[in-house]
Amino acid sequence: MPRLPSARHALHALAAAALSVTLGPAAAQADGLLEALSGSEEITYSLLSSKTTDAAGTTTKIRTNNYGSRSHMRLNYNLLPQLNLNAGGTFQKNLSEFSGGTDTIETEVTRIRPYVWLTLRDPVIGAAVGYDRADDTTKTSGQDSVTLTRETYNAGLTWRPLELPATQARYTRTSTRDDERILLDAEQDLFFLKSEYTYRGFNASYAGNYQTTRDNLRDLESAVTSHEGKVVYAGTFLDGRIALATDHRIRATEITTDRRGGLAGLDGTSGLQVPAVLPGLSAISNTISPLALAPDPALDGDRTTSTGLSIGFVGGVPTLRQVGLNFGTAVAVNSLRVWVAGYGTGPLPADVASSFSWGIHTSADGTTWVPHPSVPTVAPAGFGPFDQRFVIAFPSVTTQYIKVVTLPLPTSPFGSTGFSLPIVITEVEAFIDRTVAGARTGTKQTISQTVRTHTLEVKTLLLRLPSLYHRVNAEYQEFQPDGAERYNLSNGLFLTHRFNPVFATSASTSVELGREQEETRTAVLYYASLTATPLRTLTDSLVVSGNRQWVGPTATTSDSAVLYNTAQLYRGIDATLNLGAVLTSDEQGDGSLTRRREYFVNAGSGLTPHRSLSLTVYYLGKLTSSSGGTTGESRDTTENRLDLALSFTPFRTLSVSASADVQSQTDQDTRVTQNYGLSWAPFPDGSLQFSFFYAENRLTEGPTSRIVQPGVRWYLSGRRRSYLEATYQLNTSQSSTLKSESQLFSTSLILFY
Repeated sequence: MPRLPSARHALHALAAAALSVTLGPAAAQADGLLEALSGSEEITYSLLSSKTTDAAGTTTKIRTNNYGSRSHMRLNYNLLPQLNLNAGGTFQKNLSEFSGGTDTIETEVTRIRPYVWLTLRDPVIGAAVGYDRADDTTKTSGQDSVTLTRETYNAGLTWRPLELPATQARYTRTSTRDDERILLDAEQDLFFLKSEYTYRGFNASYAGNYQTTRDNLRDLESAVTSHEGKVVYAGTFLDGRIALATDHRIRATEITTDRRGGLAGLDGTSGLQVPAVLPGLSAISNTISPLALAPDPALDGDRTTSTGLSIGFVGGVPTLRQVGLNFGTAVAVNSLRVWVAGYGTGPLPADVASSFSWGIHTSADGTTWVPHPSVPTVAPAGFGPFDQRFVIAFPSVTTQYIKVVTLPLPTSPFGSTGFSLPIVITEVEAFIDRTVAGARTGTKQTISQTVRTHTLEVKTLLLRLPSLYHRVNAEYQEFQPDGAERYNLSNGLFLTHRFNPVFATSASTSVELGREQEETRTAVLYYASLTATPLRTLTDSLVVSGNRQWVGPTATTSDSAVLYNTAQLYRGIDATLNLGAVLTSDEQGDGSLTRRREYFVNAGSGLTPHRSLSLTVYYLGKLTSSSGGTTGESRDTTENRLDLALSFTPFRTLSVSASADVQSQTDQDTRVTQNYGLSWAPFPDGSLQFSFFYAENRLTEGPTSRIVQPGVRWYLSGRRRSYLEATYQLNTSQSSTLKSESQLFSTSLILFY
């Protein structure tokens, strides 16, 4: 096989192309080309030293020096009014020295990223061809240097004729290898075709993928073929009294692994993607179970579109990010790939990527989740040099639903970067590793799946005043070759009415019939609310709801009543008071019955006596009584929680915050958490800026941590882009068993031109 051109040849070709255009006959064109050139230079240095002392008095010291430089040049130029050239390259070098005890490790990482794209931008016909290359060389003291190379060729064509189907085709070829082709040598080809036609409320589309992957070292080849057809219609009839929406989809996927040769008895492992029902699922909640994840349209197989789920710096109290998949039927899975973006090109810093902890949870119904039986948490997950994704591997588990759960980065500046990165999840994929037995004649494995989905929703308006309508919703799914199927049929009446400016009501009742995994499901649901607004500043609402559900031999019931009260007592003084009760029962097929009674009161107030000062008070009291189950015992649990928070911003440049959280529960010690913060930036609009950040966290009979970070930034021009910055961070933590102190000094010079 002939070797592909080196990165040096690609850079030379890029420079020659730019030079040939620059030396063209038109001086005005050359001036325009120079204006289309832009670039940046970044030089960073950081020194991190930490000292840890355990309960025995043993002290461990670690010191890390890191120097980095990054140069980027970009040419974005219109060769013709509709023909754009976008080319550039990045050169990055990082030198780090790690010392701990008597050991010293030096690491040098060099990254080169040239790229070039030529794009035709026409309203009807569009085309694009591109090439990019990534060279990563890592040299660690005492070891040989390793160079990984990835080359990608792209070609795309779009056709958007008026009143005719729009079509797009795309081809991508990727080659990944190490410099000696002894550790890694793989090639991948991807063909994508999509055609879509839309007319008023009608939409029909076809999407096809064909992807081949070749492992030249193990002589393995795999192919993934997928076809998806979709027909959607939505419309209204009889002056809007009837609204109809229907969606019909069929998706066929085939995965083939072929070992074409090799030595007899030599086995290989190949990761095959497990087809999932699209779109994927996501949620932002600290509740793990029970929780039904909502469909996320952005989890559609596109690895570039953001889901909006940020796992970088989000500010405030961090909340768990959850993403998952529904396979339609129980399948075997042993790895997940979570794709991310938003922080720029290249891989995440190693200390940032390794800081995430991923919880693995499975479910049979998409609501009740349990941790992975043997590896509930993966930390850290692998993050490669080329693909912007986390690879979360775990022992194989058979499940219909699976999700991963992680927390965003800390709210304070974090990691070797000295600041918090924006990181968003773009896609999640599931894989299963299959072993291919070696044989002289070769072996071949094929996995195929066909999923048919049909949905129909009809809303019929029975009365306009009061508003009363009937809704029927039907969904059917079939999975082949397993023959599994599921369906759900829902019939319901929905009523809303406002009696007068003060009182309003709403109510609904519905019956659901379904079948999944050889079990039938019947459910009856009800909901009613009465809302009163006697004053513009006072709202009271009583809500009652419940359901009865029978799944196979299991019967569950749930009834709740909640009284919500919100009031604005005075300008800048708000108050809430909520009272509620939730009664549930669960009867199993063996006759065992579990009952649960939960009563709660929730009160809160927000005070803003001045626009610079705000105070919030929140209280939650809960009494839970449970009985029955396998033991038949009864248990009462009382929970109390009080949250206090204060924020004071006397000036635009100064902000002070403090909060306290007190929690108590039956048979547990009272837990008190305190947080204090200070942020000061005296000259926010000047060229020379100073900043000061302070945060402290105290936990009763627990660790105490403190962060102090001053910084200075000098903008080198009036455009406030290029700057020189230096920061110092002192981070201390102390508990009954461990005391640690770390100091981080970092400086950076950023130049744009």
